[in-house]
Amino acid sequence: MAHISSIDFNSLAPYWVSVMESGTADDRLSVINHGTKIQSIGGNNGAHSHGYVKGTARGQFKIQFKLGYAWGWSNFYAANVATVTQSAVNAANAYTAGYNGIGFINNSSNNSFRAYKYVGTTSTTLTQTSGLNDVLITIWRDSSNVVYYKAGSASTVTMGTFADHWCFYQVAQSPCFTELICAHNIAETAS
Repeated sequence: MAHISSIDFNSLAPYWVSVMESGTADDRLSVINHGTKIQSIGGNNGAHSHGYVKGTARGQFKIQFKLGYAWGWSNFYAANVATVTQSAVNAANAYTAGYNGIGFINNSSNNSFRAYKYVGTTSTTLTQTSGLNDVLITIWRDSSNVVYYKAGSASTVTMGTFADHWCFYQVAQSPCFTELICAHNIAETAS
């Protein structure tokens, strides 16, 4: 797989780039389904892969993804590009002082799905429910910079108003996966 920088290109696309592995590279760490699904199946807290969604979002965007329902925390984050070091994927990027971010985590061992927003260094839990199994999550930002998300058939949740220039990424806790369904910058309201 070619490793290219997600932050070099503005146009969002539904595949993983700048993929890094922690531990020994083998068939338990992979990006599959034409680059749309990143997974780590290296045992509890074992070796794992993590990476970035191709592209960034300065304005309106729409991303759809599914989080794995496994022992480890499957996750998806957005962070201001100013906080990110491409060679060091880190969940903490989403809650760097002076910037805003969002995060989603899901697992089966705790049977828990959580959605967060980060404003500066303050983290607020927006949703904490039973874990999601094969549920489509949609996040989008409208022309007023309001960010929303919807998980399956649940009600739409307003995350907040964020004008940040964001990149999107996954930080693994094996076993887990995050699958991208769509990712693009938009000029109209997401549905």
